[in-house]
Amino acid sequence: MLVDHTLLSAAESYARDLLEHQLPEGYSYHKLDHTLQVVEVSAEIGRAEGLNDDEIRLVQLAAWLHDLGYVRRYINHEADSREIAREFLIGQGASERLIEIVESLIEATRLDQEPGNTLEEVLKDADLYNLATAEALANSELIRQEWKIFCNREFTDEEWEDFNYNFFKSHEYYTNYGREQLAPLKKENVKKLKKNIKRRGQSSAQDATALLMMQLQHQEEQVAGLQKKIKKIRDQRPDRGIETMFRTTYRTHISLSDLADSKANILLSINAIVISIIFANAVSQRSITGYAMYPLFGMLAVCMLTMIFAILATRPKVNSGIFTREDILQKRTNLLFFGNFYRMSLDDYMWGIDQMMKDADYLYGSMTKDIYFLGKVLAQKFKLLRLAYNVFMYGMAISLIAFALTYWLAGA
Repeated sequence: MLVDHTLLSAAESYARDLLEHQLPEGYSYHKLDHTLQVVEVSAEIGRAEGLNDDEIRLVQLAAWLHDLGYVRRYINHEADSREIAREFLIGQGASERLIEIVESLIEATRLDQEPGNTLEEVLKDADLYNLATAEALANSELIRQEWKIFCNREFTDEEWEDFNYNFFKSHEYYTNYGREQLAPLKKENVKKLKKNIKRRGQSSAQDATALLMMQLQHQEEQVAGLQKKIKKIRDQRPDRGIETMFRTTYRTHISLSDLADSKANILLSINAIVISIIFANAVSQRSITGYAMYPLFGMLAVCMLTMIFAILATRPKVNSGIFTREDILQKRTNLLFFGNFYRMSLDDYMWGIDQMMKDADYLYGSMTKDIYFLGKVLAQKFKLLRLAYNVFMYGMAISLIAFALTYWLAGA
């Protein structure tokens, strides 16, 4: 048994609480009443389609959770519904198999999503059961108000009738129950819309609908684009050339960073040895006095300055190591660099990575930023390293010349 009555009751309480207390102002259709209708009708359709009791409870569980994403946003709310459902079910100790089935059922409620099995067909038909009711046209006006508030789209009465006529007419139910019981009732609503359109004297509702659909397409472009990107990430491999570019660039940056660190270590070792020799000689040969001390101290200063620049070139810099969920949703942090997450919990980091993998722009953008900032760090390393080498080269030359002049003057 995947779903027991306890889990179903918990989902009901959870959904009621969110939809009654956390739903933003302005929702007139997608409220608790709609969810209640979907839950009730999904059981009715499920029984007619021959589902067993456990399968019916499974569909009802998804029905309770399928519209909870509206508490966060209107467009693409299904993605948030899946996330909220996953968090709830994990908290209830549900299995990963059950969570994936519920997420798939919720995804099937998208208008442009084709159901993949009987359970998804039952939930999708239950979600659009309203089209076959006497209140369908009145509820359509409620949706029109929501679109005005949350999608910033306003329609004239004529435009809205054209859109509804096209949608009602093109929509098809998937279950046998839907085709046999609901489709004839929906057809009556189509006739009412057609009658209203004819009364206005319009000769071509189809042309007007096509125009409206193009306008709506602009509003839903972001949703459609996101769906395509998610599908591309999940179902397809990236272009081999892109993979090769990122792999080669990362390898080059890391190799250059290793080279810079190696050169800095060489400078540190050489100058440490030079300083040790100078101190050893200064202690054993106390006769080094007078003007001979100045070149000696100059060489020590050169070695110390060289070591400082070499250390600065290799000294690591770590960020705060903390990010928030808002940072992820706004794409303000790069999870590919350990300095941005080393103080976060595993659950938060896995959630952030999951969000990144769902968004191709975010994923490739993070990789691009990572390469960019690796280059910035690498440039700083080589700048300091070049400065260290210049100090060492010119400083040693000047120190040796000073030693030679000192001994020549002492001999003269």
